[in-house]
Amino acid sequence: MPSNLVDRWTEENNKVAKKWKEYETHQHPIQDIRKHCYTEYLKLQQKVQGVPAQTGHLKLEIAVTYNTLLFALTYGTPSETKDCITNILIRVLDAVHKQVPGHDLVTLWHVVLKTFCGTVYEPWVHKLLLIQWAVWLSEQHYEEILHLLQQVTHKEQSTASGDLLAETRNLTISTEEDTSLHVALATKDLKELLHVCTFISHGVEQIKGEKYIDALVALQEASTQPSPRALLAHVHMLTGFCYSKLQKPQSALQCYRKALEVDFNCHRALYESSLVYRQLGNTNAEIEALHLLHSAIMLHAESDPSNPSTNLITPDMLLGSEQISFTYQIPSSHHILHTLGNNCVLNNRTSEGAEYYLDLLACLQSDSKQMPMDDSLSLPRIPVIYLEAAFALLKAKRPWDTLAICDEVLAKTVDLIPERLLITPCGTVSRELVPFTLEADAPEEKMECVLWSGAAYLIQGQVHFQLKDTKEALTSFTRAISQIVKVCVKQKIKDQEVEREPADHTVMVLEALKGKALKLRAVCFVERGQLKEALRDFQLSLQATPGCRNTEMWLVEIMWRLDRKQEAAAMWTQIINSTQSSIPTELPLYLQTWHEDPTSFDTSSLKRKMEEFIQNGLVTA
Repeated sequence: MPSNLVDRWTEENNKVAKKWKEYETHQHPIQDIRKHCYTEYLKLQQKVQGVPAQTGHLKLEIAVTYNTLLFALTYGTPSETKDCITNILIRVLDAVHKQVPGHDLVTLWHVVLKTFCGTVYEPWVHKLLLIQWAVWLSEQHYEEILHLLQQVTHKEQSTASGDLLAETRNLTISTEEDTSLHVALATKDLKELLHVCTFISHGVEQIKGEKYIDALVALQEASTQPSPRALLAHVHMLTGFCYSKLQKPQSALQCYRKALEVDFNCHRALYESSLVYRQLGNTNAEIEALHLLHSAIMLHAESDPSNPSTNLITPDMLLGSEQISFTYQIPSSHHILHTLGNNCVLNNRTSEGAEYYLDLLACLQSDSKQMPMDDSLSLPRIPVIYLEAAFALLKAKRPWDTLAICDEVLAKTVDLIPERLLITPCGTVSRELVPFTLEADAPEEKMECVLWSGAAYLIQGQVHFQLKDTKEALTSFTRAISQIVKVCVKQKIKDQEVEREPADHTVMVLEALKGKALKLRAVCFVERGQLKEALRDFQLSLQATPGCRNTEMWLVEIMWRLDRKQEAAAMWTQIINSTQSSIPTELPLYLQTWHEDPTSFDTSSLKRKMEEFIQNGLVTA
């Protein structure tokens, strides 16, 4: 082939490589530069491979193909990349008149590496080897990588250790460059990235297999390799993850701290830190970690998306989508806000919790972009989130905001509830995040609507009670009770006896809601001096939630006030001597009790009265 043609193609190769280097250093940014360079190298490759393969231009052909493949890892299909590698291996064998063994890549590599070992072309063949390593690593083809590296170190498969980590650690290949033939990515840089990513990939596979000790060995190797800051941060994060699984929380936290010191954008380290703090019972630290995580996510979302990474080969490409999703995965910003709000409300940081819930409601109402999300984590349904927000605002003594949010729930649910609803327990209801516009065709879905609307009325009643408006409070509590009594739980006949089926959790929560609404209404009656009505509601509340000690104490108190002291004392004695207690129902956040709940009852005064009455022998047999 004429030397002037080789010179022209060499110049074209170097021109495209220079253009990419200028882009990398931000000296001459060009729109869509990656695709442009890939197209230019494809054209040049077609020219070079349009003539018979010869040793005279073999280095040029390998350099052009190497550059083409670098961009093909982003823009080419897997089959195109495989064909390109196969084709160049066949051509290098043709150039030295070596018989081609076939098109199987493993076999081709065996012959190529053996043929060019110790020759001037070996460093150039190694460039192609690094590309093959990158392709197989992205596909998690560890056995093929192991065999490839064994060929480089001249180990026969039968005597090889079979240890990919050891082969990678001990691999030595030439990374020298020819200054006359430019490449888009230096061999040394690609080799270093492949080393660290191979260790990480192996570590992630061990983690997925719950082999955390083996994973730590691989990650320790990765931490000693030259690597980008972001990648090193994720190595520390994965190391911490292993320690956490091995029940070493303090070691895990140290690793997460290292990860954040290296790169604060390692969001997974913040999230995993919050989980460790939760495990340790350090709620304040958990909240702080989640707050920092949410702030970091929001800052990342607001960054300029039009400024992509200038790295030609990224760790994301080498580790593969499945491993990257495991390594980088965090909950959505919505889930983080919900966890923050929930934790704050449950730990008496009520004002903060209310603000987090308001932020969450604003996000749900907007079209804000979702972050990568862990599929194992799901938000409660939207009406539940609204009710939790209302409860938080109630605790924070923001009555008008609370009423407005409850009105939102009622506007979407009340009209969907029939006058009477027949339910068979143990029904299943979808729990996914659904739009607030509900279509409650299924009986179980209608029952959820009853629960949500009843809870909304209940919270509104507590707001009015908080505002000292007992008349409006009574109205709201009555509406809550009216909603709940629409539900009729189906019973079945078995052996001529009525046997109630095991209660669905929603049915149990409805009963708890009914008991709470009746008790709150009874307290309103107490405030208004209507003791007989209060006594009735306390008795009905106790029927809905048997064994509730607080309600029983209220009953004793009201009996005493109604001058039914003998009954009060008898009931007191029965309560004190009773060893039975109610089976607690796991209540949603919005139905839980807090220290300012109007139904809270101080038993000290009642205890004094009862003990004095009994000790004075005023109780009749």
